[in-house]
Amino acid sequence: MPSAFKVAHFGDFSLDFQSMELCCSGRVVELTLRQFRVLKFLVTRPGIVLSRQKLIASAWPKRQRSTYRTVDNCIANLRQKIESNPGCPVLIRTVRGIGYKFVPLERLEAAQVRDS
Repeated sequence: MPSAFKVAHFGDFSLDFQSMELCCSGRVVELTLRQFRVLKFLVTRPGIVLSRQKLIASAWPKRQRSTYRTVDNCIANLRQKIESNPGCPVLIRTVRGIGYKFVPLERLEAAQVRDS
């Protein structure tokens, strides 16, 4: 996604990069600063597998120690906020042993049409 974009849309969600707000159907969804940074990093790189180390570098200051478990907890909290079924995530997918990737709903819908 080019840097000129100031708002990313996926499904009923919009992520405003300037106001640092996530909205669902016009209602603000509360995010911590870390959650916003991780979600922005994922959303601006759709379909790309991102390692936990890259996610740490994107959202946590170098002076603050973070572990892979910290990233996993942040992703779990994000899933609670954006997934219709957090136990079976669709938007933020786990790539075992590596990290996570963001799959926009538009790609899912296109894949379902091709499979039909």
